[in-house]
This record gives sequence, C-alpha cells and structure tokens, in this order.
Amino acid sequence: MKIRKINAILVIIFIITAFTLNAQFNDFNSSEMLYHVSLVGAVNNPGVYIVAPSTRVSEVLKMESSQILLEEETDEETKNIALTEQVNSMRNIVIKRKNTVLLVDLEKYNIVGDLQNNPFLQDGDVILVHPKLGDVEITGAVKREGVYEFKRGDKIADIIEFALGLDYYADCCKTEVFRHIPDKKNERISVNVKEALSNAESPENIELEVGDRIYIRHIPEFDDKSQILIQGEVLYPGYYSIEGGSTTLLEILGMCGGPTSKADLQNSFLQRLSKEDNKDIEFERLKLMLVEDMTELEYQYFKTKSREMRGKFSTDFDNLWKSKESLIDVLLKGNDYIYIPRKSFVVQVSGQVKNPGLIVYVPGKDYTYYIEKAGGFSWNARKRKVQLIKANTGERLHPSEEDILEIQDMIFVPEKRDLDYWKITKDVFLVFSQIATTVLIIQNVTK
Repeated sequence: MKIRKINAILVIIFIITAFTLNAQFNDFNSSEMLYHVSLVGAVNNPGVYIVAPSTRVSEVLKMESSQILLEEETDEETKNIALTEQVNSMRNIVIKRKNTVLLVDLEKYNIVGDLQNNPFLQDGDVILVHPKLGDVEITGAVKREGVYEFKRGDKIADIIEFALGLDYYADCCKTEVFRHIPDKKNERISVNVKEALSNAESPENIELEVGDRIYIRHIPEFDDKSQILIQGEVLYPGYYSIEGGSTTLLEILGMCGGPTSKADLQNSFLQRLSKEDNKDIEFERLKLMLVEDMTELEYQYFKTKSREMRGKFSTDFDNLWKSKESLIDVLLKGNDYIYIPRKSFVVQVSGQVKNPGLIVYVPGKDYTYYIEKAGGFSWNARKRKVQLIKANTGERLHPSEEDILEIQDMIFVPEKRDLDYWKITKDVFLVFSQIATTVLIIQNVTK
C-alpha cells in the first residue's frame, strides 16, 4: 500500500512538472517568434514595430497610419492631413535585410495583385519609405481612368497596366502624351500603344516624366449606339442592332416580323433622336424670347415648330410596306425610334361641345357629323374657328363639309373669348371723344 501511495505521489509531481515546463516553453517560444522591424523615411511615425512572422510590408504601413490617428496628443488638423494627404511613396519602398536590398512597389500589389511587391517581413528588416515624386494621369479608352503615382523609369505600358488595360474601342494609333515643360513650349508626343504594349523595348514605349498626361483616343463613332427601338404593333418589338448607313426601315420591319393585323401604318412614325440631327438654332433662339418681342413671322415659325414632333420623318409606312419600294425607303441611324400604333377606329372631338370624347369612326362622314354625335356645340363655342387636326401629319385645317375625316383625326372647337364690356365701352367713348375733339379743331380752323 505504501508503494502504491508513493507511486501516485510521483505521478502527480511528474504531471505538475510537465505542465509547468510546457507553459514556460510556450512563453519562451512565443517571445522568440515575434519579429522586430524598423520603419523609417517619409512616414509620420517612424520607429520599431513588433510583428508576427506572417506580416507583410503593407500591414506595417497600416499599423503606422492607425497609430498616428490613435495618439491622444495628435491634434485634429494633423489627423486630417494624415487621412487626406499622402506624401509618402507607395511605389518607392526599400527593404534593407542584412546584406540584401529589396525594392517594393505597393501600388502594383494593390492594383494587379503582384505579391512579389508585398513580401513577408523578417526579423531585423528596415523599411525605408521614400517621399512621393509626383503623379501621372491617364484618361480616355482605358478600363480605369485616374491619377497614378509616378516612379522613375515608368513607361507608358506600366501606367496602362495600372489603368487595367485598354478598352476594346481604343484607337491604339491615336494616343498622345502631353508634357508640361517649365519656361518652354509644352510638348505633345504621339505614341502607338499597340506597339508599346506588344514590345516593352519598343521606342513607342516611351519613358514618362512627372506630370505627364496620357490621352488614349476612342475609335471615332465606335461608342455610338448602333441600335434602334421599334415598339407597337409588330410581331417582335424591341431593340435591334443596325449597320450605320446601310440598314433601312424596310429591313427592320422585316426583322421584327412585320406589322400585325391591328397595326395602323398610316399613323406610324420614325423619329430621329440624335441631337446633332435635331438642331434648330432659330427655334432655340425664339424659345428665349417673349412672344410680344417676336415679329409676326417669328411667332408663326415658333408656334408651328412647337406643335411638331422633333426629328419626325415624313414617311408613308403603308405605301413602303405594301410596295417594298427602295426609292421611298429610309436609312436608319443609331438611336432611331419607330412606333407602330394600333388601329383605333375613332375620331376625337375636343373643346366646346356638350359631350367631348371619342366617337366611333364612320367612313365618309365630315366634321359636322361628329360634332352632332358629341351633343352639338356648347353655348360658348367659337363655331367659325373649328379646327381639324389630321392624325397622320398633325396638320391643322379649317374644315368644310367637303373634308372627309379619317381614323384618329381630331376636331377641336375653341372657346369664345371673354369680353370685358366695361373696357369696350370706355374704348368706344374714348374714340368718340377723340373724333369730337378733332371735329371741333377743324371747325375752329376753318372759321
């Protein structure tokens, strides 16, 4: 029994000793595994940083930035500068490691994910951050326009890589580098970027300088939307791609399956929405004027243009679809809009009638028939100023009983003007008084 008790005590002592040694080993091991790296140069908070073995260069710079913002003695202005103005270089970082020097470009790591430019640190490394030299700018047909930090030795292909490459509609032969030269004439350098990207040693892959601006041109009209929209009574309405300058209205009508049986081709229209084709300098000028300042001719022009649909083609859809005649066909352009309405067998009567609204169309009837169906004229109708507005052209006519209406035509009956009888009476007395005065003057002169 005594031997068993002694053995149990020895086992307990062994276990306690093992746990104690293991804890001491772990403490020793963890303290040995931490690295000490130095951060110096163009940084706001240089010094020695204690980091884990799996730490990269970018993490130390983040620690340095965070430490500045957390310091109690740092005033608000300094914090704002640290947040908004980056004066230290992200592309010109040097790691001094025993007898080795590593060059680090964190911008290349951040943009293209190059891990070689964000290496793991080792114990005793010194990170030297140089000040920022300046920037270069790239705009135009690239994936990401922007301003990028400049590093000595940068070539045009390097900055295009930062911009994530060219767009598919870039005009590689029309690239320009604009270079500002103090106290001298600014320089424009033409570059073939296709050659520069295919061969890094090509003379086209020119070396850049601080402040250079790179313009990558687009292929002319390549980004113009070469598509049209057709809606309404066709078999397959929607967007259709076109070949600018060669696709015609008749071809598109065929592509979309043609008009349905309910289509009203007489009132269909093609509208050109591109701004360059809808410029009307005179109309834009008149829009800025008061009506009372316009001449009679200017007012008539303004009134007519205000009623017209901008960019509408004068096209007979019905004749074109039936005859398939190329002479009356229309060449389409990107963003054109085609609308085929549904047949609506009605005539609209609007204005001063007793029951305005839609009246069922009856072939061969004139405007008086539809006014009668609308309940006749109201008490304040201007019967002599009735207007007939043609659905297919928008033309306004003074109708007669000989004018036969068509589907969707509109009859408009205007209202009588409100007369100010007191003003009219005053004007009559004024005229009479002026006449009487004139007569008296003449009599006195003749005597």
